[in-house]
Amino acid sequence: MDNNCEDLNLSKKKLQYIDVDKREDFPPAPQGTRYIHFYGGTKNYRAYIAPEDISRADFMEQYPEYVPEQNIPIYENNGIVVRADPKYPCPGFYIFGLNKTYRAFDILDDITFLRFSFILKKIKEGMRKELGLNYAHLLSNEKSDPFVNVHFWLVPVDGTESPDLLDFDVKEYLKSFEPSEQIEKILSYNNKLKEYIRKINLVEKDNELTKKLEENNK
Repeated sequence: MDNNCEDLNLSKKKLQYIDVDKREDFPPAPQGTRYIHFYGGTKNYRAYIAPEDISRADFMEQYPEYVPEQNIPIYENNGIVVRADPKYPCPGFYIFGLNKTYRAFDILDDITFLRFSFILKKIKEGMRKELGLNYAHLLSNEKSDPFVNVHFWLVPVDGTESPDLLDFDVKEYLKSFEPSEQIEKILSYNNKLKEYIRKINLVEKDNELTKKLEENNK
């Protein structure tokens, strides 16, 4: 474990980070703080020492300069953000989040939920066409944890067959990927999907859908 935390020179605030080989190597966070960690850094994982009242989503929005290259959004428009999951280095594992906080997906307004579904479908199309990922498990993460905003996970299953979700140990599967072995592949997948998003004009289609839904909702 590297205990040599380094100050990052930011004009708005100085934060420190710790790099470790395994997540369980992180020492207890100092009082009044919490860790916001990503895979990558000089070892396998890097944790920033952040105020205890900030969520991961708020951290990434308020401190985008800390977000590693592989976790920069591949899609961001009108409150919906898609990025490679920042905790598990599984190539093709994307998290669909929201800038506005919701505790459960049934609380989303209808327009946002329909846009969410549309964007989800298009990203999955890109995964199939550009990445060769034919199957993925879609999971909705709803927790009472005040730091967790409702989001969807799209967890890919490589190959031509997919196990039943009840037979699929998601946590063990995601833990099987080593950051140092996967980051380049994740970056490649991100670039391919960003190009696909550009090619199909997804932002424009998303905006057109929003306009139609708003008109129908009057």
